[in-house]
Formats: sequence, C-alpha cells, structure tokens
Amino acid sequence: MAKKRTRPPSKPVAPKSDATAKKATAAPLVADPTIPEVEIQPRPSTRPPKVSRQQATIEQLKDEYSYVTKDLRRVFLLAALMFALLIVANLVLPLLGV
Repeated sequence: MAKKRTRPPSKPVAPKSDATAKKATAAPLVADPTIPEVEIQPRPSTRPPKVSRQQATIEQLKDEYSYVTKDLRRVFLLAALMFALLIVANLVLPLLGV
C-alpha cells in the first residue's frame, strides 16, 4: 500500500483592496517608439486541402453491406430455432419422466 502523503495547509490569500485594483487598471498602455513593429504572418498550412466526399446512395450501401443483412438473418433464424427447441424440450421432457 502506498504511503499517505500529507500536504501542508495552504495559506489564505488576502483580498485585494479597491485602491490596488484601480491602480492596475488605470495605467494606459503606450507603445514604445524605440521598438519596431513587426507584422505577424500566418504560417502556411501543412494539411492537405479538404475534399468533399460524395455521399453514398442507399443502393450503394445495400450492395456494399448485403453480407451483413444475410448474416443477421442467419443469426436471428438460428436464435428462433434454439428458442423453439427449448420450448419443445420443456414440454416433452416432463412427459418422458426425465
């Protein structure tokens, strides 16, 4: 089991008075004339451009996923047969005395 570590209690922070808050917001920002202005240019994108894909039609989807519907039919048919077998076994086995 890991050792439990205890933290020292945090020191309460004194709220700022209104006078210090006003001083911080009262000073206007002035640009320094000795620093030259630099234009910022966006970097060229390294991603390929977005290409819109054609939406698949219902006929295309039916052709492409026809095996799924066939498999689902098979699974449901098998489940129904097994359920019917359970019902028949529940009715027949007591008559046989098993």
